[in-house]
Amino acid sequence: MDPLEPSDPAHIGGYRLIHRLGEGGMGRVYLAATPSGRRVAVKVIRPALVREAGFRARFAREVDAARRVGGFHTAPVVAADPEGDPAWVATAYIPGPTLDTRVRDNGPIAPPALHALAAGLAEGLKAVHACGLVHRDLKPGNIILSGDGPRIIDFGIARPLDSEGLTTHEAVFGTLPYMSPEQTENSHVGPASDMFSLGTVLAYAATGTNPFNGASMAATIRRLIGPPPDPGDVDPETRALITACWDHDPERRPTPDAVLTRFGALAARTGPPPATDRPAAEGGGPEVTTFPPAATYVDSAADRSSSKGGASDATTFPPAPTYVDPAADRPPAKGGGSTAAPPPPAPPAPPFAAPARPPRAAAGRPGGSTPDRVRRKGVWLVVGAVVAFTTVPTAGAWLVAEGPGGEPSDTVSVPPPEPLLTLTGHEDTVNSVAFSPDGTALATSDTAFSVRVWDTGTWEESATLIEEDSPVSVGTPSVAFDPDGTLLATGHESVRLWGVGTWEEVATILEDDWITSVAFSSDGTTLATSDPVGNVRFWNTSTGSETAAVEGPPDYVTSMAFSPDGTTLASATAVDQAGVFEDSDGGAVRLWDSRNGAEIAVLTSHDSSFESVAFSPDGGLLAACDGDVRLWDTGTREEVTTLTAAEATASLAFSPDGSTIATGHEDGTVRLRDTETWEETAVYPAVADHGRVTSVAFSTDGTVAAAGHSDGTILLWPVG
Repeated sequence: MDPLEPSDPAHIGGYRLIHRLGEGGMGRVYLAATPSGRRVAVKVIRPALVREAGFRARFAREVDAARRVGGFHTAPVVAADPEGDPAWVATAYIPGPTLDTRVRDNGPIAPPALHALAAGLAEGLKAVHACGLVHRDLKPGNIILSGDGPRIIDFGIARPLDSEGLTTHEAVFGTLPYMSPEQTENSHVGPASDMFSLGTVLAYAATGTNPFNGASMAATIRRLIGPPPDPGDVDPETRALITACWDHDPERRPTPDAVLTRFGALAARTGPPPATDRPAAEGGGPEVTTFPPAATYVDSAADRSSSKGGASDATTFPPAPTYVDPAADRPPAKGGGSTAAPPPPAPPAPPFAAPARPPRAAAGRPGGSTPDRVRRKGVWLVVGAVVAFTTVPTAGAWLVAEGPGGEPSDTVSVPPPEPLLTLTGHEDTVNSVAFSPDGTALATSDTAFSVRVWDTGTWEESATLIEEDSPVSVGTPSVAFDPDGTLLATGHESVRLWGVGTWEEVATILEDDWITSVAFSSDGTTLATSDPVGNVRFWNTSTGSETAAVEGPPDYVTSMAFSPDGTTLASATAVDQAGVFEDSDGGAVRLWDSRNGAEIAVLTSHDSSFESVAFSPDGGLLAACDGDVRLWDTGTREEVTTLTAAEATASLAFSPDGSTIATGHEDGTVRLRDTETWEETAVYPAVADHGRVTSVAFSTDGTVAAAGHSDGTILLWPVG
């Protein structure tokens, strides 16, 4: 137990708070007392969760489920206020550690106590199922070892047996390593799913490890849907039960009654598993949140092919010319696919899938760029928590190359370059583009709720992952690949994970929410998600559980990026022009500790909306655009320079080797700058009437720049 802090309330719902018991994804749990001195555990829900659409209904369902089970099998609910401010629930205080704490502190549990645990959990599940419920999140952190047997707690995602929510096409609920295969495969989830989880819980109790827990979410899913693993050093009786629970056919798994028949007599003789001397930090509450270790990052800037202060063998770019807009009246092609441009005056670099030169040495871990966000201006349209942006495109006939201070540079009149290809198929603004780490795929999303994948070998569309048509929306699909290239994350009204190559959905970790951006940490252990009202949440990719949350000002989060070492998340926010939120501080760039959600610094805050944010591959610079491009030294957090252009900048991305920054503009141009001198090295002109550039990304080898436009096209430009 921990003492109360000054920020903690003294009373909740008439209960006097005494100590902190623990803290988890839903909120904080306190030990409290009734006026007569009876002990209760009070769970107080985090305000950010309460603001989410549909959360109060889900919380009320948890309270109702716990009340329905009751008795010796859970922590009985004594009072609750799902509609309160804050929302809370009080349960009888059950002294004792969680099973997770017991095993971590004292090691694995051996027979006969292990057999008693099996019988006690089977009795608890029998009571749950008899009430017409499926728990769906049976895990060591949700089991309290009380003096009279194990208690099953946390019914936050329990469902009635006749609920449509029992099919996982809506979302994947649960803690991934303790889930059943059907919870990951869009199948019906019934009582047998809890029995699969029982087998995993017993394997953990007997060995101290979960054999399904992989290094990443994808690895864990592969183990769940593959052949059952060896449970480890387990006594024959329990091993047989675990193996039977892990049968992939739910109909062949044992029932709670079958477990009680075999283990009930043993339980009567041995009693419950022994507890520990550790205080009941989680008694009656959720498992305490833990965070994945920070990634070890080795700065390889010294190995860059274009090292600072020395000779460079990197490809150089021609001086920035002044271009006359070619007035290309050629209409953009539609109907899905690619259209090749007329041959340019000089042969362009070949597509990156077959580069003409070796890839540059990357200063950081290579991968697709952080998804950039569509530029939003104008009026907020607010209906409850729904906020929408409108955008006004601008046009320009002359493109003038400028130096770092915004002054025109020496220019020459030359024919403009042509794009390698134009990809069509999206019907609205392409707000996010990302290349897969191995360079074989390009993922794109638009503001009409559509996500497409392109094969970079043929440039044909290989998959349409999401196809919707939403006239007004808050949060539009964003895309991000994990660093090892096995998963693609998409965010719109949920956060969904797709297997790269098969493009089949493998998991949904967040449902019924408006998502504005998604980003993976450089080691792939953490996924960050953001929404239109200032919430940023961190998820452990190996378990699918929430590890931390940011409760910043209620601003529209437009873009996020992890630092290369994974310890810091940068976020960019837009201006609340309608003045909806009193605490909003407008456009800003903030740094957050990705391990606990604590705010590290506010780099800038003013009246302009920031639309895109990105770290350089070596982690030394952070860039964000608010019409101009601002750059900060991440060591000193001092602003290094501001880059201006003739037209407002709406998106940006660093090249994989960090030597170049690409910016997309309202006038339809894409500009490249050298990150040593900040001089422009190339300007790709506006083509036809494709409109503003709302997202940019470099290919993995740095030879192609992809630009998403407001008319739904993606233009591919040769680099170098």
